[in-house]
Amino acid sequence: MATSLDAQIAKMKRTIAAKNAKKSAPNINKDLADNRDLTNNAVTRSNALSRAYYRFSLAEKRVMESLISRLHPQRNDNELQDIKLLATDYANAYKVDLKNAYRDLMKAADGLLSRVIVTTEPPYTVKTTLMTQAKYHENQGHITCTLNPSIVPHLIGMRKKFNSYPLSKTVDFSSSYTWRLYEVLVSWAQPKSDTGGVFCGWFDVEVDEFRRMLGVPDSYNQGRFKQVILDVAENELLHKTDINVRFSPKKTGRKITSYNVTFADNEQQQLSL
Repeated sequence: MATSLDAQIAKMKRTIAAKNAKKSAPNINKDLADNRDLTNNAVTRSNALSRAYYRFSLAEKRVMESLISRLHPQRNDNELQDIKLLATDYANAYKVDLKNAYRDLMKAADGLLSRVIVTTEPPYTVKTTLMTQAKYHENQGHITCTLNPSIVPHLIGMRKKFNSYPLSKTVDFSSSYTWRLYEVLVSWAQPKSDTGGVFCGWFDVEVDEFRRMLGVPDSYNQGRFKQVILDVAENELLHKTDINVRFSPKKTGRKITSYNVTFADNEQQQLSL
């Protein structure tokens, strides 16, 4: 009888411990996550971070999203997050020559240490960086990056106003503007439970805000913005993610002041955008 009760209590303790571990999700399976193919990871972040203002190069964007994809989104601690990124993983995911992969990691980390990300967190506008430190392990072919504690709440432990996408959807992007636009679209996508599983959505955005979200240089006039960024991103999204996106300009007088942006999976074109 005692043995049976002891076994039952022990089993109950293990069940409770497992549930608590899953709930708090500290560094569980961290080593497993570090060894996963990057293209099997998902990128989870707050909508505010998806719609933030910043300008990154393509390599910086690749490193940023690779680092974020290593995080367990159900963690709820805000300790310094040290994340390792191997040159071999980077090369495999983004089809980069291995000889250049570590160089790209190092250069991108240099940039990410100083690039400013601007988020709107009413009533504040907050400026921060993604990382506080980078360690370069050239002989071992990897870097270790420490995420900024101020950015971590946008990446883990969120209960609402966040989004997630598979990293594999973005690895073939050749433009950082396309990547930024894709993230913005994902942040405005309607719940698939409401759309029958279809990826689609719509939103209105002022031109100046849209430009800041995508990191458009101030020197680009409206024509260049459309031709070099919006048209290229629209084409790349269609051919690489099968997403149809439309930018409908709204004018004040003769000047375009905002866009109505609509998007949907291409195979669902029969659904009116």
